[in-house]
Amino acid sequence: MNTQALGVEYYLAGMRAALDDLPANEVAEIMEDVEAHVAELSTELGENETLEQRLGTPEQYAQELRQAAGYPPRTERLPVTTKKKLLTRPRAAAWGLGGATALTLLLGPAALSEPAVLLVPAVILVLSLALVHDRGAAQAEIMDLPETHRIKKWLTLEEGTPAERALTYLKSLQTAWWLVRAGLLGLGAVLLAGRDILGFLCVAAIAVVSVFAGPRAKIDRRWLWFSLPASALAVGLLVQVIDVTADQLAYNTSRSSYPQPIVQNHENIYAYDENGKLLTNVLLYDQDGNPINAPRQYYGCGGSDPEPMIPANRYPRPKIDYENGACYTVAPSVSAPSSTSSTPSPSSSGEPSSSVPPTSVSPSK
Repeated sequence: MNTQALGVEYYLAGMRAALDDLPANEVAEIMEDVEAHVAELSTELGENETLEQRLGTPEQYAQELRQAAGYPPRTERLPVTTKKKLLTRPRAAAWGLGGATALTLLLGPAALSEPAVLLVPAVILVLSLALVHDRGAAQAEIMDLPETHRIKKWLTLEEGTPAERALTYLKSLQTAWWLVRAGLLGLGAVLLAGRDILGFLCVAAIAVVSVFAGPRAKIDRRWLWFSLPASALAVGLLVQVIDVTADQLAYNTSRSSYPQPIVQNHENIYAYDENGKLLTNVLLYDQDGNPINAPRQYYGCGGSDPEPMIPANRYPRPKIDYENGACYTVAPSVSAPSSTSSTPSPSSSGEPSSSVPPTSVSPSK
């Protein structure tokens, strides 16, 4: 398999393997200058041209760099009997980045109600980045971890397959995702503005910096400690917004499915006793002792009295007529309710409901 199929990363990995007899800090120094050159050169290759045709094999190119830097020829490392460390600084940093990103994704939906939960992944990110910040922009040691190579292998799909085309298409949307990510984080900041000013400032700052973090992470791998958790937070906020919107729509739908009560205003109320006799001067109150008032109040005939002539909760309300400049109250005319076996109608008792003659009242109460 040629180096064009393996890609730039595999070519650089072969160079690191050819230099692994040198101290780690010197290898990192050599590779830091070479990686950008190899990556740039790969973009200039012709259709059928490979890196090996330009630079030679990774071992040959590494030997040229070794000689140019004044290092001695390669010597094979003697096998050591000491057990290899399981937890190294690069591995701890890589696992810290992965764990903090996953934790941010899980806590993202809760960030709108309690932004303080993001302090936990933030502390993990700072501590893990501190372990490898001095190892350079390429973070070669992390890129050489078995876990990293395994992830790259999973993401290297067979060319021409639907999965490979879908992955290529998603990679082409990377720039658009950076803008969408900033928009989602900005929306989260707006939702926090009225409830938590400190959370608003923090999320707003993350939204602004995330715009620059995406492109920089492709050149300086240390920006991944910001870019990956920012993406996880944006996805978590999106999940929360969708959940709240769905709940609101379901609530509105359930409300509309119930018939709304019909409110009917009554200007007058007529109370009858068990014998069907109309009761007068009845004062009505609700369960809290508040008067049950009709929508209209009666004032003095001249309109100058500050208080109503008749209490607003006294029923039945009399009818007020004006004749020749005088104010009259007339007993209300109403038919008795339908007669039943226990409620005789007023007509059977010989008491017409409208037989009360008009009486003159004083305009001043």
